[in-house]
Amino acid sequence: MLNCVFDIFSLALAFSLIGLNVYLSTKILNVVDLTCDASVTMGGCTYGVLILGGVNPLIAILCALVVGIVAGFVTSSLVTHIGIEPVFASIITLTALQTFIIKLSSIGKILLDNLGESKSALSMLSSVENSIITIIIVTVICLIFFRIMNSEYGLAMRVYGDGKIISESLGINSNQMLWVGLGLGNALSAIAGALIVQISGKFCATMGNGSLVFGLAAVIIGDKIISPKTIRGSILGCLAGAFVYKILIDTITWGNSGVLGSEYNSIITAIMLIFLMASIREKDRRG
Repeated sequence: MLNCVFDIFSLALAFSLIGLNVYLSTKILNVVDLTCDASVTMGGCTYGVLILGGVNPLIAILCALVVGIVAGFVTSSLVTHIGIEPVFASIITLTALQTFIIKLSSIGKILLDNLGESKSALSMLSSVENSIITIIIVTVICLIFFRIMNSEYGLAMRVYGDGKIISESLGINSNQMLWVGLGLGNALSAIAGALIVQISGKFCATMGNGSLVFGLAAVIIGDKIISPKTIRGSILGCLAGAFVYKILIDTITWGNSGVLGSEYNSIITAIMLIFLMASIREKDRRG
């Protein structure tokens, strides 16, 4: 039971990074980036395969980070060089990455079969150790994110989000802002995927499904809990929203596999999200 609590805590922290990605793309850059789900899966599968291959965990998580950056760069390239709308560009990237995701997942299954059941777990650490590692990594990332967003470069990103014409009139390289913003955001999601694999000890081609919804929920709930006026408040809001949403999901789906079957978890989660958003809207209307 205690291990389960630590795992939920660690996973909520990991998913908060996806919330930061959604916050960066929707609130700062003012674009819709659907690459999130693929970045989480690519980061997780890359990390899992490398760990099973005997690679150092630090190198493996850095490789996952690079994979996320590349995914963001591909989407931004489609926008800046071809002129495709961000939402469609991200769908194209997400679709293209499915091939690599399936391939990595297949390689992972082969490695697991070769290692045998005795070494099937990707993480040999305890739940407490995973929690400590996750706290350290997420804290460092949040501090770096805070420094970047409060720098002149972060201000330039916010100006870009206000409008491309405005940013270019001020001498800001709009294309560069999009490249860096989407690269950074998807790197956060890829690291989240790596942490999820480290905590859960498994990965598959569908592990990132629903990540974007989770990130959106974390941002929206965080906004209602904290009502952030600063970057620091927004970061804390993503953390708080991720914790609340994760706890709600796990509470509602607790033991569900023995009642309706785990295949119903997605629809239950969707219903819960609809109910949560409706409650927030009703509260705003009355307020």
